[in-house]
Amino acid sequence: MIVQIVNDRKYISTKELASTLNVTETTIRRDCEELEQNGLLIRVHGGAKSLKTENVLTREKEKKISERGHIEEKNKVALKASTIIQDGDCVFLDGGTSIEPMMKYIQDKKIKIVTHSSLIMNEIVDQSNIEVYTIGGRYIPKYNMSVGPITLHDLEQFNFDSAFISCAGLDVSRKLVYTVEMETMEIKKTAMKLASKSYLLCDSSKLDVKGFCSCINSDSFDAIFCNEYHSESVLDNMVLV
Repeated sequence: MIVQIVNDRKYISTKELASTLNVTETTIRRDCEELEQNGLLIRVHGGAKSLKTENVLTREKEKKISERGHIEEKNKVALKASTIIQDGDCVFLDGGTSIEPMMKYIQDKKIKIVTHSSLIMNEIVDQSNIEVYTIGGRYIPKYNMSVGPITLHDLEQFNFDSAFISCAGLDVSRKLVYTVEMETMEIKKTAMKLASKSYLLCDSSKLDVKGFCSCINSDSFDAIFCNEYHSESVLDNMVLV
């Protein structure tokens, strides 16, 4: 049953497997270890993934994975990250479905947001105290964001109290944060340089998943918010939510 679920989902967390099969997480970890030894799945931090899963993400693969869900995990991560933001702050919100859920938790705060993502714009409500600056550039409707030289130029006009960054994957052992293409990598790096503090939002489905570009060392972040991980693989700046 574990193998079938993992193959259907491509990735599933230990917690969700335990709940689905009505057993303890310890049992799931032990079973997954045996299944990996038998060559039936791949154990990753916080869960298991199918042998059929691609090792390196492209933008198209990432989009399909994001659309599949992990909504509860992303909401937990976003809620914790949103507590960083205080009235009067100017913040950068990166593109991606990991950052979008933050909007429901910060609508009442009197802040300034700079973003290149239309997903963020779509979440602003009429009565919001938020002042929003959208960055121009080459807009890609398929990805809901602007990229390219004009985007970088516009971004460099600002300074931030905090930058909240998304990723395609996080390799805990190598301390590398991945994205899926060069253009968004440069936007992330630039926003972090302009921010007093930078934070990575990463649900457990992103752990040990490699993207096309290894863009940032995980030590560059003041904190990495994640919903689940194994104690033996904790980064010094990782915050469990």
